[in-house]
Amino acid sequence: MTKQEAREQMKQCRSRLSKEERGQKNGLIFDFLMNTEMMRQQDYFFPFVSYGTEVDTVCIIEQVLKEGRMKVAVPRVKQDTEGEMEFFAITSMGDLAKGYQGILEPVTTERVEASEGVMLLPGLAFDRNKNRVGYGGGYYDRYLKRYSSRKLIKIALAFDFQVIGCLKADCHDIRPDWIVTERGIF
Repeated sequence: MTKQEAREQMKQCRSRLSKEERGQKNGLIFDFLMNTEMMRQQDYFFPFVSYGTEVDTVCIIEQVLKEGRMKVAVPRVKQDTEGEMEFFAITSMGDLAKGYQGILEPVTTERVEASEGVMLLPGLAFDRNKNRVGYGGGYYDRYLKRYSSRKLIKIALAFDFQVIGCLKADCHDIRPDWIVTERGIF
């Protein structure tokens, strides 16, 4: 399956989920993620802010902020550059406003380099080898190439049907260390 075919298929599958199915699956993903050692042992959390039919990260961000154990920083796309993204610290969901493509982005100014902690990677399709097909912009691949670190744990969140047999990966594609679905972690 080509990347473009995977993108289209997964967008359609996600859009077919009912509100109830989506809520149930999001709840299970939330529980699996929040109960990992990774989330309990790290000091920094770099989530993406979910948009549209993605796995809900807003409830995860709110919980991490409420607990106050981890410093939270979310991405903002630089409008004056070609495809650059940086992470900025937030202390509440009120620190976010609609930005690039209508996605909530931080309005804060404290830039945080994602060199250690837990980073959530968005994506449309994944395979058992942890290959990832994103949205095609390459923001995370470029960011992680600039700030790669063994101390950064990369976790993809996906509905189970987004994990398919085999995806073609390019040499520049960054793989997650873990994939969390409503059926568990691998």
